[in-house]
Amino acid sequence: MHSDMTTGPARRTILLFSLPIMGASLLQVLYNLVDSIIVGNFVSSSALGAVGLTAPMAWLLGAVGTGLGSGTCIAISQYFGARRQREMREVITAAYLLAAAAGIAVTLLCALTAKPLIWGFMKTPAAMRQNSLGYYLVYCGGLIFQLLYNVTYGALRAYGNSKGALLFLLISAVLNVALDCLFVIALHWGVVGAAAATVISQAGSAVASILYLRRLFPDLLPGRLFLRSWRRRSWQLTRLSVPIMFQGMVSSMGFIVLQRLVNSFGTASIEGFSALQRIEQLAHIPSESFSAAMASFVGQNIGAGQVDRAKKGYRVTVQMGVCISAVLAVLIILLDRRLLCMFGISGQALLRGKEHLDLLMLFIWVSTISTITCGFLQGAGDVKVPAASGFISLGIRLALSFALAGTAVGFRCYYVSMPPAWVIACLFVVWRYRSGRWKRFKIT
Repeated sequence: MHSDMTTGPARRTILLFSLPIMGASLLQVLYNLVDSIIVGNFVSSSALGAVGLTAPMAWLLGAVGTGLGSGTCIAISQYFGARRQREMREVITAAYLLAAAAGIAVTLLCALTAKPLIWGFMKTPAAMRQNSLGYYLVYCGGLIFQLLYNVTYGALRAYGNSKGALLFLLISAVLNVALDCLFVIALHWGVVGAAAATVISQAGSAVASILYLRRLFPDLLPGRLFLRSWRRRSWQLTRLSVPIMFQGMVSSMGFIVLQRLVNSFGTASIEGFSALQRIEQLAHIPSESFSAAMASFVGQNIGAGQVDRAKKGYRVTVQMGVCISAVLAVLIILLDRRLLCMFGISGQALLRGKEHLDLLMLFIWVSTISTITCGFLQGAGDVKVPAASGFISLGIRLALSFALAGTAVGFRCYYVSMPPAWVIACLFVVWRYRSGRWKRFKIT
């Protein structure tokens, strides 16, 4: 049930590995879309805006799990390529310990800072305050499940198994939609019901992933014997995970600042921005899936000493990613109004969302190249440069947004700033790849 990615045609290996990840990501986005559609149509568009306000904080929390899961994947994939079984089990043992500790600590921190962050710093409109706070507090309760799932998923990806993710997300999606219908439509719990449905579905996904690992990969399970090296492995995971985690957290904090700017332009901007974010996620699925495949493919091949094969995999992945993203972008532009209307928005909110979405789709191919290149560098163990590219992109976007906010550009400032940020970040990571300096970061 695992896949040795150090042999066979690179294009076919990466594509077959990526497809289940794309399917899982699509399920994730679709059940988030259903969540938003149900809230927008069965509660109110204001409630949808309130849920959208919490999206940057959700990304902030998700960055912790993504970072730890990615660090786990990088370490285990390189040890897999080098055929070092004991080190693989030491890594996953330490990863589960870190996930439990981080889950408890971050959940408590979020609960203590929720009100001043949402009501104060973000300048949330009074009509949306209670809904946004209620949704966020319930959502925070599921953080530990996100962390446990991400660690397990990272280990499975490192082993060359991506099909499990599709199964886990299918379970989560079905459960989430069913609970949304029960809590929001039948019981009228509003946004709190939507958040509760999300948390319960996350718990189901975490449990399913751990049972899957236990049943099919007993040689990858943690154990007491491997606790002896937990300090060394925890430090290794921290070194690999923190730059990725920090990148996601800083980006999320930047989006919180950006959301505050969006809020200043009124409810039409908030509702339009909230709806288009859900659709934009669809366009990023190919690049993010190929990036995840790159990290596993490169990790295994770097661990096995096959640098040329890793580079060949990068070239064919960029080609596939750009082609698929371009087709998807055209479809989204052609269907933009219909897609946005699914969220129950109209008038100015619809027009602003459409204008934003169409511009981003014209440049989505740039983001695709950047994201895949970051996956390559992370798989090689060069985790700081992708993080730096994220900081550069965010800095450019924030600087341009606030510089243009008071001009004739007005509310358009927060999406006009995105294309130049993508271009510069892309040039930075491609330069790093071409320099070959990532070869120094092999951990095996």
